[in-house]
Amino acid sequence: MKVSVLIPAFHAGPFIATALESVRAQAHADWEIVVVEDGSHDDTERIVRDFAASVPQPVRYENLGQNFGVSIVRNRLLDLAEGDAVAFLDADDTWESSHLLHAVAAIALGADFVVAGVRTIDLASNTALQTISPPASLVRDPVLSLFRQSVIVTSSAVVLKRSLAQRVGHFDPHLRIGEDRDYWLRCALTGARFHGTRGYTCNYSKHPASSMARTILVAQHNARFYEKYRSLAAVPARLRRHLLADSLISLGRLLRAEDRRRSENCLWRALQCEPFNPRILAHLAVTRLHRRAAA
Repeated sequence: MKVSVLIPAFHAGPFIATALESVRAQAHADWEIVVVEDGSHDDTERIVRDFAASVPQPVRYENLGQNFGVSIVRNRLLDLAEGDAVAFLDADDTWESSHLLHAVAAIALGADFVVAGVRTIDLASNTALQTISPPASLVRDPVLSLFRQSVIVTSSAVVLKRSLAQRVGHFDPHLRIGEDRDYWLRCALTGARFHGTRGYTCNYSKHPASSMARTILVAQHNARFYEKYRSLAAVPARLRRHLLADSLISLGRLLRAEDRRRSENCLWRALQCEPFNPRILAHLAVTRLHRRAAA
């Protein structure tokens, strides 16, 4: 089974050589690599082309010329893939040598979507932080599991049949954060069979703590996710309303200091989902007090 290893790259020069070497080391050697760079210009292209000259497997590189965001990059990678399965690998992550071997074995036994155990790595110190196994709920009920929370911690842990990717289509270009969770949920909604492998074959690099601006951006996209699926019949309506309200409360709380009008708007939308939630009423009261004090 040929596996297309799909690597999105953006200012990836300091990391991508290590990611490529982890593909070279795979026990399953029937693979191709596709790298698409999202408009950045460092030494990524040189590193990829040097690597391509050193391996017999196909390695392709493309630069989009400008920064479009990760969803557009992933979509181009999917369009270029030629394998029977696709494996996502971020440029700053790596795999253990058995990663593709375990995934291919699971697909051969009937899985459509394979998730590996993850070892998180502190990028600054190169030390292991924790290990995370795919939860049993992801295999038992992938739709509900993925809707409740983002249980797949990195796309680098995912290998799926290319035929599944072709059924699901492209990543949502309106999502620059959480686009992978959205895609995994859409895979689950097709009835895809999920499988979690044993062991920790994916090494996920954790970057330094995010700024408040990024924290707000993450909260905005989380709320956008639940807005997008507020009518999803596969999930109980009460749970849909609760998780949407909860995401809007979080966003409203984060916005309070810098944009009280938007904060209040988020909280009103949350109240429409759960009209008798005292937590929303309390946050609304605090936000209004802040607005009046600032007036």
